[in-house]
Amino acid sequence: MRLAFISDIHEDHESLRRILRKADKRGYDQLICLGDISGFTRSHYRYGKKRDAAASLELIRQKCHVIIPGNHDMHAVRRIPLHSDIFSFPENWYDLDPRRQSELSADMLWLHEDELENNYGKDDLEFLNTLAEFAILETPEFNIMLSHYAFPNLSGFKKGFYSWGREFRAHFDFMHAHKCSLSFTGHAHPRGFYVAWPNRFKQYTHRGKKISEFPALVGIPPVTRHKHRRGFCIFDTHNKHLRVYR
Repeated sequence: MRLAFISDIHEDHESLRRILRKADKRGYDQLICLGDISGFTRSHYRYGKKRDAAASLELIRQKCHVIIPGNHDMHAVRRIPLHSDIFSFPENWYDLDPRRQSELSADMLWLHEDELENNYGKDDLEFLNTLAEFAILETPEFNIMLSHYAFPNLSGFKKGFYSWGREFRAHFDFMHAHKCSLSFTGHAHPRGFYVAWPNRFKQYTHRGKKISEFPALVGIPPVTRHKHRRGFCIFDTHNKHLRVYR
């Protein structure tokens, strides 16, 4: 089975269309989106006049077989993450102002206070609200966990990114509990991609790689045009070959 993965669009509809055309040319059996369809700030991106969250979501709904929400998507619909041990969110979290949120969370969470308003309609918000925070994809070879980031920060609300294997230990335990050998995540916006194993972590440029040791976690590049990092990947479950395209 050939699986194509995209993540972190951040309302960049033009880049999304371009990458989906490239993915279609290379062929796949299923297309998977790992979240952050929405979420635009002027400090990070330069396509403000062309951003379009609603059009991006519409295209993803048309093309993708699995869609996982990211922290920006959950913020858009005021959802509190269910699968998170990083912070005990109060029920009125989204009614608090950013200063109070920062105080309560000891400044450990992304608060999205600089995020510009999106153009989602009622149907878009209702759809985002139905999405599961993670999914298990069963293939003939093994089960694959799909999430925006790594447990206990599955949806990516906590600030910071892991950069060595042992930091992913809780996620590997989570994978084991769900009988998964491989995991794909987005969120970190790597230049290329990275692979984590229980005791090591390695960053790679856009290239091909066979995943031959398990359990393993793959972090994929963003779709958005952020610091020349945009890309997508295709993974063949039969020969375990991963190709990450610029």
